Amino acid sequence: MFMSLWPLAEGMLDSDERPCSKVDDASKRKLGSLLVIGQGLVTAVAPGVSAAVARKLIGKNFENADALEAKPAYLRQLRALGIGAAAAGIAGYAMEVASETADDGDDGDDGDDGADTGEPVADADAAAADA
Repeated sequence: MFMSLWPLAEGMLDSDERPCSKVDDASKRKLGSLLVIGQGLVTAVAPGVSAAVARKLIGKNFENADALEAKPAYLRQLRALGIGAAAAGIAGYAMEVASETADDGDDGDDGDDGADTGEPVADADAAAADA
C-alpha cells in the first residue's frame, strides 16, 4: 500500500537484489562503524564537548539552558558511554572485515586431499597411488 502512495519508494529500496547506489552495503556498514568509533572517541576523551552540544540542543526549546552545568557523575557516564560506543564500532568494523575475508576465501577446497568429500586422507593417498 505504501508503494502506491509514494511512487519513488520502490526506486529507493536498498538490498542485494536492488541496490540504490553503487556503494555496496558492506562499505556502508564499515563507514557507519567508523563514524561510531569517531563519535565514541570524542565523547570518551572530551565528555564536556558532548555536554555542551546537549546544552545547545536543549537551549533551542527551553529557556535558561545555558545556565545548566554538567555534574561530574554525568561526565563520567558520558565517558563510559563513549568508550562503549567506540568498542561497539570497533566490533562492528572487525566483524564486517572478517565477513569480507571469509566470503573472499571461501572457495570450497582447502587443499587437504579429500577431507571435503568425507574420504579419509589415507584412502585418498592410496587412491592417488593406484591411479
